[in-house]
Amino acid sequence: MQVSDALKMYTEIEDKKGFTLMPCWKILKGEDKWAAKRIELAELEKLAKQKINKNTKKASRPREEEEATNNDEAMVGADQETQAKEARKRPDGVKKAKEALRRGGGEACMEALDKMWAKKEAFDMEKEKAKEERFLASLELDKATLELEKKRVANDEKRAEAELMKEEKEIMLVDKRSLDPLQLQWCEMMQKKIMSRLSPN
Repeated sequence: MQVSDALKMYTEIEDKKGFTLMPCWKILKGEDKWAAKRIELAELEKLAKQKINKNTKKASRPREEEEATNNDEAMVGADQETQAKEARKRPDGVKKAKEALRRGGGEACMEALDKMWAKKEAFDMEKEKAKEERFLASLELDKATLELEKKRVANDEKRAEAELMKEEKEIMLVDKRSLDPLQLQWCEMMQKKIMSRLSPN
């Protein structure tokens, strides 16, 4: 109801122009700043009503009672005003909060910094441990791969040696009667090479 009344008043004051900031108001009306302002306005209205009630009571009372109660009312009024001021104190803004942290938040900042540093150190230790585990796993894998490669090379060498021995055996046991002179010459030359390789120096 108050919002619609305010919109009507705005259109009357602003020569039939509509209030274009309503979406902003819908977003911001729940913020602490506006809630504190609403509380402040409600308390001011309450104080105004109390003053009006006191004034009407004063008019109906005799003068003697009025003088006796004036001192009491002044004390109660002062207490109510101080309570209202304390209650309507707005929350600190961003700038004030930052300034308070710069000036007086030294211990809190140091504690927060220590906690953050401890978390960072723990995270770094876990990270380093995981890195070391990955390195060791990679090293084991490389060792296994190297062993397999060595075995493969050894098997290849054995196979090559076996084939060489087979070929040399065929050359050494060849039937020389069926060879022509050129083949015979090559065969004798190869047999000499085989014998020189196999014989100890």
